[in-house]
Parts: sequence; C-alpha cells; structure tokens
Amino acid sequence: MTKLYTSLVKKYVRFTKALNETNLTNYNRFIKWLYNFIHLKANEHKFKSTFLPKYEQGQILFLDFGCGIGSEFSYPHYAVVINSDDMKKNPIITVMPLTSKKAKHNVLMPWEHELTRPVPSLLAEKAFNNFDLDSEDYKTLRLDVIELMNHKKDYTDDQFKEKYTSLVNKGVELIVSTNQDIMTFRDKMKEGSIVETNHIRTIDKARIKFPDKRTHPLYGIRINDSDLANILYLHTSHTLPKNIDKLIEKNV
Repeated sequence: MTKLYTSLVKKYVRFTKALNETNLTNYNRFIKWLYNFIHLKANEHKFKSTFLPKYEQGQILFLDFGCGIGSEFSYPHYAVVINSDDMKKNPIITVMPLTSKKAKHNVLMPWEHELTRPVPSLLAEKAFNNFDLDSEDYKTLRLDVIELMNHKKDYTDDQFKEKYTSLVNKGVELIVSTNQDIMTFRDKMKEGSIVETNHIRTIDKARIKFPDKRTHPLYGIRINDSDLANILYLHTSHTLPKNIDKLIEKNV
C-alpha cells in the first residue's frame, strides 16, 4: 500500500505540473474539483437530501459534474431535471446538462436542443411575475397610476401616452430593484441555452450547488413543456432501438 501511495503522489505531481504548464484553466478547474471531491467524500455521511427542496421535472439546477474522462461532461454546469417523481428522501436525481450557445451551435447536432426560452429569460420572467401593484414596494407607482387614470380626460392622446410610458419604465425599474437577487444572478449568465441530451446522467444530490433552498433565485425556474417534450424525445430517439415496436410485439 505504501508503494501504491508513493506512486500515486508521483503521478499526481507529474500530472498537475504538466497541466499547469499547458492549460492553466483546466489546471484550476481540476484543483478546485479535487478539493471539492475530497470535501464531498469526507462529508458524505453527513449529507441529507431531505435538507434540499423537492425538484420538479424540467427544473433548472446548477451542479458540479466533476472531472470527466475524454468527452464526458465535466465541472460546474446548469442542468435540466429529468425525473418525473423526485422525492426529498431520494438521494439521487437524473439530469441533462446545459451549455451556453456558441458559434458551433449554429448547426445543432441531432442530440442537441436549443431552449426556446433560455435560462436568463426564464429568470427575468420570474422577476416580472413577482410584480404586485398592491404590495407596499409599489405603493408610489400604484398611486401614480390611479392619478393618471383618474385624469386621463385632461390629457391629449400624446400626453397620456408619454406619461403612461414613463410609468411603465418606472415599473420596470422597480421590478429590477425589488428583485435584485434574481436580476444579479441573471446578469451573470450568457444568453442561449443548449441541452446536451446525449449526456444524460444520474447524480448524487450532494453535487447540487443551487438551488439548495426554496428562497434561492434559481428555485422554481423550469423550462416550458414544449422544450421538455423535445429533449425527452431526442433522448429516447437516440437510445431506444429503431425497431422497438417490432421488438415489443415479438415479446408480447
């Protein structure tokens, strides 16, 4: 065992030294993952999936896939929940990873699907859905709207349109300021989201970085039903046998 340990240390030193000299980005990713891996292994007996919220099919998560081999999906990425029956006590979950849209995605591979509503748009939509004109946050805006509508006849069409547009812009600014956590989170993300259906994977929930609670900005962000149906179809069409119907009939 001592020889194996010594050999392991030597291999690790050679590998990290070479990686540091040839690809600093991958070196940093690898070191961070190794640190995280040791942390996860050292604390896996303490982890309780019941502390996490229940996740719906189609919901977006951010998790660490770890260091893969070759073309395997690796390191932190967003992913779509595929489970249709997740439970808090279930320690594992099945996901499909997401990647940001790049120039190469102008022509998608057969197993790739571009979300019609990318994640940044879904986050912005969540912020706007939180808008409640009756809440205390929007009291001044609410009074301004009432004032404008009560005196609509006192303005020309152009004057009313100008004041109405001003109130709309004010409302948007208020939505952004009262949902700063969501909008800040959104601004860190790139536009365009591609689902890599061929990299479907079942992981331990300990890999989930967020949302780890219902109050996190990403919680409740879910792709639409059309996108979900498309990625499930792409996955099954590239994994099930082409003659699945005949095989089923043969065994009935």
